Amino acid sequence: MTGRHWNEETQRWEEAGSGPATMSSPPPPRPDFAPPPTSWPEPELAGPAAPPPAGRNRRFALVMVGAAVLGAAVATTVVLVGRGDDAGPDPKRTRAAATTSAPASAGPTGTPSATSPTSTPSPTGELPADYREVTDAAGFTLAVPDGWERTESEQGVFYTSADETSLIQVFTIEEPDTTPLASLRTASETLSSTNPGYEEVSLEQTAAPEGASDAVTDDAAELVYAYDSKKLDARRKVVDFSFTARDGAQYAVLVAGPDDEWPAQRTRLTTALSRFSPAF
Repeated sequence: MTGRHWNEETQRWEEAGSGPATMSSPPPPRPDFAPPPTSWPEPELAGPAAPPPAGRNRRFALVMVGAAVLGAAVATTVVLVGRGDDAGPDPKRTRAAATTSAPASAGPTGTPSATSPTSTPSPTGELPADYREVTDAAGFTLAVPDGWERTESEQGVFYTSADETSLIQVFTIEEPDTTPLASLRTASETLSSTNPGYEEVSLEQTAAPEGASDAVTDDAAELVYAYDSKKLDARRKVVDFSFTARDGAQYAVLVAGPDDEWPAQRTRLTTALSRFSPAF
């Protein structure tokens, strides 16, 4: 046989004249399954988050400080607008929120009831016949004229005469780090720009007026002013007494009435304070 031919035994092409084919080993058997693929590399763990740029922290701090200042300014505005505001208190009557004071009732064990005040200043004398002592739900005791109705709004508690020409207003001073005199000075500056015909009659550091209860300390100041009331269509005169009470809180008791009734406002203030007591 000459030429190239296929050898069935060796399963390959061979040239003619080549020697006997050498038997080769059969190919290795095919594995039953393919080897597993190479495993994926472990993901890299992220390190600690980098701190935000210093500028960002500063901006955040400035925003928070600004918000706090704005909140304080809004609170101060609410308090100041309430002084001499002709809009008056909330028209909703809340007569039931103030009760005429009486001796503390005793419970079954003979101890005072929970609703009775825990401390009452010593009276400085009998009240006028047309006044009554009230324990207000807002947390204080006061003497007010008979027949005056109680109202309450964001500006505090009001006791108003039937003809609405006169009133007594009580509220706490929430401005931080202030004094009674500083609070009244700020109030006068604000009122001068919001009340027509405003006149500051007097502004002075003072002490507890004669006849005031023991709860009224000598850390006090008084502002007397007048303005043209659109509500009354007449001139109104006000005495605004701010003070630190025995419980450490600062209060303002404001008495307003027609200008031609002065000094009835001061008499009402002194009488009101004769029974003043905060809730301890």
